[in-house]
Amino acid sequence: MNSSSPFPICYDPIQEMQFKGLHWIEASAGTGKTYTLSSLMVRIFLKDYLPNQVIATTFTRAAAAELKSRIRARLLETQQYIDQCLNQSLDQRALAEKIAQLQDPLLKHVLQEYRLKLDYASSRLKLVIAQLDELFVGTLDSFSQKLLREFSFESGKIERANITDQASVYTEQLLHDVLREWIQAQPQHVVDYMLLCGRLKSATDYQDLVNTSLNFASAEIQGIDQAQLEVQDLAKALQNLTSITITQVEELKEYYDGEYSFNFSHYVAGSDKKGLQPLFTVTLPKLIEKIKHNPLEHYFNSHLAELFNAVFALYLNQDGKLRKSIFNKAKAPCTQEVQDAFFDHPVIRKIKAVVDAKLNFERQIELVDTNLKFYLVQHVKQRLPQLLQQKGETTFSQQIRSLAEALKGERGQRFAQFVHTRYPLILVDEFQDTNQDQDDMLSQIWRNPKWYMRGCMIMVGDPKQAIYGFRGGDMLTYNNARDDVLKKQGRIYSLRQNHRSVKELVCVVDELFQRQPAFGEKVVYEPVIAGSRPHPALIDRQQVNPAPLRWVTVEHDQDESIQIARKIRELLNQGIAGDLYFDHAAGKVALQADDIAILSTSHQKLDQAQYELERIGIQVNRSSQRSVFTGFLAKDVAAILTAILHPYDEAKVKRALLTRLLGYNLQQLIELEQQGLGQFIYDFDCIREMWVNKGFLTAWNYCLNLFKVWENLVAKRSFDNERHVVNLRHLTELLSRQSERHQGAYMLYYWYLQQVESPAKRDWEIERKLSNAAGVKLMTIHQSKGLEFKVVFLMSADQQPKSDKSALVFATQEAQGIEQRILAIKHKNIDATATQQHSERRLAELNRLWYVALTRASYRVYAMLKQPAPAKEGKKEAAPKSAGLNVWRLKAPSSAEIAAAWSCDEAPLPQLAAALQLEQVQEIKIEAADFPQRRFYPRTKTSFSGLAQHLPAAMRSDTLALSSEEQAAAADEINQEPVDVEQEVVHVAQPIAWIKANFQRGTQAGSFLHKLFEYIDFQASHDNILEEVKRRFHNDKEFNSDVLLADLMAKLDTAKGSATVQEADIFAHMTEWLLDVLNTPLHDTFQLSALSTAHYLSEFPFYLALADQRLFIQAIQQLFEDVGRPIQDLNEAATARYLTGSIDLVYFDGQRYHIADYKSNYLGADQRDYEKTNLERNMTQSSYWLQAALYLVALHRYLGSRLQNYDIRQHLGGASYLYLRGMQGQAGQGVCYWQPDAEFILQLDQILGYFELKK
Repeated sequence: MNSSSPFPICYDPIQEMQFKGLHWIEASAGTGKTYTLSSLMVRIFLKDYLPNQVIATTFTRAAAAELKSRIRARLLETQQYIDQCLNQSLDQRALAEKIAQLQDPLLKHVLQEYRLKLDYASSRLKLVIAQLDELFVGTLDSFSQKLLREFSFESGKIERANITDQASVYTEQLLHDVLREWIQAQPQHVVDYMLLCGRLKSATDYQDLVNTSLNFASAEIQGIDQAQLEVQDLAKALQNLTSITITQVEELKEYYDGEYSFNFSHYVAGSDKKGLQPLFTVTLPKLIEKIKHNPLEHYFNSHLAELFNAVFALYLNQDGKLRKSIFNKAKAPCTQEVQDAFFDHPVIRKIKAVVDAKLNFERQIELVDTNLKFYLVQHVKQRLPQLLQQKGETTFSQQIRSLAEALKGERGQRFAQFVHTRYPLILVDEFQDTNQDQDDMLSQIWRNPKWYMRGCMIMVGDPKQAIYGFRGGDMLTYNNARDDVLKKQGRIYSLRQNHRSVKELVCVVDELFQRQPAFGEKVVYEPVIAGSRPHPALIDRQQVNPAPLRWVTVEHDQDESIQIARKIRELLNQGIAGDLYFDHAAGKVALQADDIAILSTSHQKLDQAQYELERIGIQVNRSSQRSVFTGFLAKDVAAILTAILHPYDEAKVKRALLTRLLGYNLQQLIELEQQGLGQFIYDFDCIREMWVNKGFLTAWNYCLNLFKVWENLVAKRSFDNERHVVNLRHLTELLSRQSERHQGAYMLYYWYLQQVESPAKRDWEIERKLSNAAGVKLMTIHQSKGLEFKVVFLMSADQQPKSDKSALVFATQEAQGIEQRILAIKHKNIDATATQQHSERRLAELNRLWYVALTRASYRVYAMLKQPAPAKEGKKEAAPKSAGLNVWRLKAPSSAEIAAAWSCDEAPLPQLAAALQLEQVQEIKIEAADFPQRRFYPRTKTSFSGLAQHLPAAMRSDTLALSSEEQAAAADEINQEPVDVEQEVVHVAQPIAWIKANFQRGTQAGSFLHKLFEYIDFQASHDNILEEVKRRFHNDKEFNSDVLLADLMAKLDTAKGSATVQEADIFAHMTEWLLDVLNTPLHDTFQLSALSTAHYLSEFPFYLALADQRLFIQAIQQLFEDVGRPIQDLNEAATARYLTGSIDLVYFDGQRYHIADYKSNYLGADQRDYEKTNLERNMTQSSYWLQAALYLVALHRYLGSRLQNYDIRQHLGGASYLYLRGMQGQAGQGVCYWQPDAEFILQLDQILGYFELKK
């Protein structure tokens, strides 16, 4: 663009920009804009600003994420380079030499500016990197949301509004309401004639008009005066027409079938001059006969339209406009006097009167139609914000409009100053796509004449890539903003080095656009040069990329998609044959389908290209633009949901069974009906109950697994299988997400049916990409903006602009020296200047669209052209029309040498070549170890049992993944191998009690004992304990208490011989055992029987948080070694972030809090087997020292959070391990008490760590 800046245009913003005032960067396609912006951000952060003071906006969320990642990478790269220089301890001379050799403009500038304080620069960048999450990088929409949230009080917008995705639904509702109001306000005859003329349509037909106007909500819409619809003149003229007689018509015979007929224009009479005879002898009499009764009513009869048009053709051309002449020039015998006599004849006068009345009526009806459209646009625009406010919702565009309004006036100035003070620097990327509301908001804050020099605003864009006019983007906004920057002494920068494309392609495309630099709307193409980015050479039959720009002209009647498919087949064959490859330093890389893209202005042409490519077996990669709610799958899901919610409606159940998801065909369904559908009804009813009680996702996943839906979807081999699986997952995710918003199953169900009934194209419902998204890329030119491809095919590169079907005219008017956008409803009498401005705007955007298309390739472009249709015999050959790329191609070359060297006309291929096959590469078999059952552990939990699984080394695997989370109470108990009973009798000097020796061993028996101690009162009487023992044996079936009782009775019966054994005998033995345990001293003279229920807790569960990192097993083992309590090797628990467990007993002895753990381990039949030495040996073998220490750490943390003035040395006691089989009421028997030092517990607590959520 031309510039009138007082400063010269700068071509190196990275080194020359100073971050005060206004800066305008124009970045042509491929000129490294993101690289420049990320480099500027490094300088910004080094200079005056921190991340929380800076805003960066761009057009899409994806572009915002890319920009932020590039900023972070550039910061890290710069900081590391500075640190490298610091580590080398360079003197100033060596540093100056290093700077001189640098190619990177950012590093060059940073080292030059901070050469005396590199340590400061490094520290500053480290600080910035640490704070980078505070940098806002997003869209202007999300930024406006942020401002209204942060400055709600200052803006006066205190009420919160949620962004809605139902704006289109609300617009449609309003449109219906406004249209209904308009109809009710009109006289009945107006409505009738609007309907008869086909001018009054359904609300849906006006939706595009209203939506387009809403995209330009800030633009003024020109209204027109209210029109009056009168039909009296038309009715009278038609009535007069019916009075024409045959005699009067025959008076004109010499004109239509006589000597004067040859003087009529051939447009009227036909080339053979016989066209008037049937008009007057057949058509006119027939029409008069048809309409003689109620002529006005018959005028609107569509069946008579052909007759009326044939009569009106005397005066009207095919476009319905008056003919300039009916006769040829007056000459004998058809003199001027004869011609005047024809026009004065009553028949002709009456026909002319009807034609004039018709044209007048059509003008009136068009004005009424225009008024209707204006009314709809104006009222929907006014009411939509009100409706959104009532619902507590808003849209992004409405939010920005509200923000722009809040910034006006005196209060708005204060609000703008608040924002500017908080965020003094803003970078706005893709400024060419900014609409007027967005720029109003930005200019009020950062281009405000009162304080713009106190901050910095950097606007970046390329006017040649402004192609989103249909979304509200407007070059007028861009031009006005640029003029504003120039008025305020802003600096203009230009990026002119194209790094995307190879030099030859840059040169030839540059030469092409220089043939006509003016694109329209004040956009002027400025020359670019090839950048320094290295490109591996594309070798084509031993030549380096000959003719990177190729024009392919196909026959006028040939489908260009066929030719494209042939060309791509040829290119791929060349790649396979080794004739077309990229010459990388690491070796040759053949051109592949992934390197090729086909771009078009229409989806229909892409459909044709996709069909042709797939037909010949070339893989295609085309992003879906369909809603996931379209197609059979969404309807099948709806059918299954219906069956779940109506399980007793057999018709709905049958419909669900016939879905592809459940996989039954009609024949199978008939067979099922004979057997009855009871099982399916029951299943659906169970799923419904699960949905109500446990939520949607649980019920839905159960349904998918129950009916093997995933297997059914892929049961038949099909290219669409992955699409179906991805769509089903997508629908499941959407339903799950919405289930949190819609309370109740039916609310969710009705929401889903609404989506299926009226799918839209909202971002969240567009079908997702597939995993195998490879092949030739197909996309519209709009979709390709910002992307890069190695080889590009441009479809219909000389295509004529489509007919303008827009109901709006985009014009401009000047107000206070500034051009402003105005909109008008299109009609026949609209101002010619406005129409011309509209056409120029449309053609200018098409020119920019083709610029975007031609600058996507990095190596080669094939532009597909169409040969003009051959001329008819005797006619001049038609010349190619100046449209599409022909706007430039047909102009004289600005450099014939460049054009000849690097572009060419390539002949179309006469036939499709056979596909070459890649050579089979010998497969290398790779053996891999089996995966565990689980491969991903998101912050899992572990336990003592999970850590201390004493497996042989060969058996150790990922125990954390394989072990069950549920552990029985006695799962950690290890019993000695049982010895022969007879040997036991011989060698036992001090036998343990009969019940202790004969009570079953193992997890179930141990858990039964744990349960007994959980339920008994430690201070209960003998009889009460006996009653509790009875209850446990009769009630604890989960621990096979009945089997335990039967086993003990059988053993006692054997021991007594013939004596009869009763259950009471067993209960008595068990009671005595429990009393022995309760009366055995644990530490000092303390016994369990001394505990009242207020001083102990049974089964004390805990979740012990661990550090958010790998658990240091070796450190734990070393700690135990240091205190003389060695433990065996432990399992790894790399992903564990919680340690869970349940302490059998926590008790308070009056001074300290202790833990106790019941062990039913069988260590032998001799009482001496349960003395201290043997118990400590078993504690080591079973790693019970670890268990005791973990439990004490858990108790330590619990007491620390619950006990006021907690002191570990004063309040924490030790661990009592109660070996129940050895406890007989005497000290030193069956009890191992350990109280580790407080330092030990504190060290273990530190090793285990605390979980902290990373920010």
